[in-house]
Amino acid sequence: MKMGVVADDVTGSNDIGIMFAKSDYLTHIYSFREDKASFTATKDNQNVPDILILDTNSRLDPPEVAYRKVFAATRALQEAGCHQFHNKTCSVFRGNIGAEFDAMLDALGLEFAVVILGFPKNGRTTVNGIHYVHGKKLEDSEFRHDPIHPMQRSDLLGILQSQTKRKVALVTHKIIDQGTQALRNEVRRMRAHCQYLILDVSDQAALTTIA
Repeated sequence: MKMGVVADDVTGSNDIGIMFAKSDYLTHIYSFREDKASFTATKDNQNVPDILILDTNSRLDPPEVAYRKVFAATRALQEAGCHQFHNKTCSVFRGNIGAEFDAMLDALGLEFAVVILGFPKNGRTTVNGIHYVHGKKLEDSEFRHDPIHPMQRSDLLGILQSQTKRKVALVTHKIIDQGTQALRNEVRRMRAHCQYLILDVSDQAALTTIA
């Protein structure tokens, strides 16, 4: 198994699942319940997926519930044989972002993660840490009026930092525009200074460099 993904809702689960499937990865998606086995890790190589996605349906939960679900789901992915991990959240940071990121790191026993929210093909860009939706600052977009999670600020570092005790930092497009090696060096350097490192995504080329 190549990667385990924890997603906070069914839409995100399917969005990322379709992307993997289009790239010819065998992808399985399951609704995850703490009190019931939602999938069985098979031992034969014929039915083991390349990508295993668990939907915790935790976006609207209280933070402590979301933390518990993501922690348990991450452990389940480990037990299933995953060795790379991805946390799929809302593209505009609605929900329990800090709690869910913390839960995955805690379950893995790790203290560093790269955070990428930009996806220019879907109208999501991040420039100098400010997130834009189809060219509008997040705080000026339709998500400002979300009835559950109204997004009234656009700085991703500030949004995430308000939800976690771990240190959050930023790599801007000026570094990413210098290419893969410059970005790799900066990520390595920043490991000593933060636990979450948000990366600008100013255009699709930047996302390619990051990948």
